Amino acid sequence: MGIARIGDVDIHYDIFGESGPAVLLVMGLGSRGDNWTPISRALAGRGFRAIQFDNRDVGRSSRVSGGSYEIADMAADAVGLLDHLGIPEARLVGISMGGMIAQEIAVRYPERLSRLVLLATSAGGDLARKPEGAILSELTALARGGDPAAAETRLAAFYRAITGPAFVQKYPELLDMAITSTLEGAPEVDGLLRQIQAISRFSVWDRLGDVRAPTLVLHGDADPLIPHENGELLARRIPGARLRTLPGVGHLVPLEAPLETYGALLDFLA
Repeated sequence: MGIARIGDVDIHYDIFGESGPAVLLVMGLGSRGDNWTPISRALAGRGFRAIQFDNRDVGRSSRVSGGSYEIADMAADAVGLLDHLGIPEARLVGISMGGMIAQEIAVRYPERLSRLVLLATSAGGDLARKPEGAILSELTALARGGDPAAAETRLAAFYRAITGPAFVQKYPELLDMAITSTLEGAPEVDGLLRQIQAISRFSVWDRLGDVRAPTLVLHGDADPLIPHENGELLARRIPGARLRTLPGVGHLVPLEAPLETYGALLDFLA
């Protein structure tokens, strides 16, 4: 556990494993890095050094005061963390917004990664398949503010909307755990809006053809927030990328399909 000072931003991080190849895990919108903990522990058990961190505006990392930022700024935070830790090259795993940050690293800092895993994410831009209006409404509702009870209700509705069709019925207790975890250290309303706006401006489509790191795209075919077609586009656009589709899985891939996710990561990163 530690804090890395990167420019004007403090980034909180945790490391699992004392040695071995470094794996940097990048979390999505409004979510703390410790949501990666089960995967980080699994990776450490297989001889990797897993590094998870809180993006700016989340958890124990700095809240940004005013203004805005881009996905590229968040990518610079991640690379700055690698610099702080003295890691010249890492395997890179990103989910959702974290997958966008990972793509930005891949095109801006290609020498810093040896492998790339993209979960439930998009390249942005005009070709990206957008979610249905109802899902966008649920996402927008998260940034309304209000008392804690209202925030929890909106987050629960959002998570139920973005998971696979059978998940909530089968595993309500897992969804409740995810909601509780997200609420702890969640961004303030302004911070969440800054991240949503950064996502809305993000696009690396024109640069993905330059990615040379071996790439695995992992995407559920029932993802309503970032539809599966986005994973197909990524796999076609990144040279040599492999697509693994998870049937019936929505947006919260590691939560909904933990065994498949762990297996795919361990096999590919090794």
